[in-house]
Amino acid sequence: MRRKNLITLIIVLGVLVVIYLIQNLSTDRKTMSESLVDLCPDFNSSSVNQIKVYKQAYPDSGLMFSKKDGLWLLESYFGAPARQSEIEKLLGDVKGLQGEIRSTNQELFGDFEITEDVALHMEFVGVDSAPLIHILVGKGVPKACFARNNGSDTVFMANTNFVSRFAAWNAEPSKRMPGKRWAELTMTDFDKEKVNQIELKINKKTYRFEKKEEISGDTLQTISFVWQQVEPSKGKLEEKKITDMLNRISSLRGNEIIGNDTLKEYKLDKPSHVASVTTGDGVTASFNFGAFTDTTETTRYASIEGRPHVYKLAKYNFESIFVNPFKED
Repeated sequence: MRRKNLITLIIVLGVLVVIYLIQNLSTDRKTMSESLVDLCPDFNSSSVNQIKVYKQAYPDSGLMFSKKDGLWLLESYFGAPARQSEIEKLLGDVKGLQGEIRSTNQELFGDFEITEDVALHMEFVGVDSAPLIHILVGKGVPKACFARNNGSDTVFMANTNFVSRFAAWNAEPSKRMPGKRWAELTMTDFDKEKVNQIELKINKKTYRFEKKEEISGDTLQTISFVWQQVEPSKGKLEEKKITDMLNRISSLRGNEIIGNDTLKEYKLDKPSHVASVTTGDGVTASFNFGAFTDTTETTRYASIEGRPHVYKLAKYNFESIFVNPFKED
């Protein structure tokens, strides 16, 4: 009988321990949730017209984005188009920025690497240069960083690592922040399904290809189209080589943007090789290919007609358009 009572007592004790642990865990979760504070509760991302990211002592080494005609440009990277999705994600992360309070003591700023001269500054500016918010970012840890609002002594452990986002970890403050990851390096913005003409200029020779309706005696058959070489009339390419060429043109993407001046050494002022596509609504996009960028001959200079930026482009793009289609099988 005593043994039975002992077993019953152990079971009851075990149940009580489980209940205690569950209640304690629930309380801890509630405390954690309640301890999170919104850093920018009144931030309206749609009001932002300019973004500045920099170290205080070296503002020119930072990044600056500006919004023009509804599109974001990377002003500090030759005014190149920015990756719109990345900017929208940044604005969304700032709007939802939360953190736990870690300190309200100004004397501890150095421990968090969040003094004004050391911190990474993020300024968000509205129309007519109206300041919206100014965040100072300190030491980063995986998926988080220390942050505080400008003029505030309250330091938070924020739920986003902006140090990593801007590749600012262990970087010399004077070193320019990399703009490449923020720039839109895709060179084409046309729908290849709407293209009905391709023209290649190879030195002084011109090749022209057109998408024509395929003739069929069956009036009930769906209309289909086929690519044909119309100029020159001799040595015509088969359709697959033409469609492969179009696929490459439509997916042109630069390795990086190196400037916004078409210098003579780039050989883009009078390019020897030009690829142009025209859509059914009469819009033409032309891509100029210049000299090799260096002696390794792995990349070429390239530009888009009517736009100022000069790209470095992997040589396989050039070969896929101007060389490989004309090789004999």
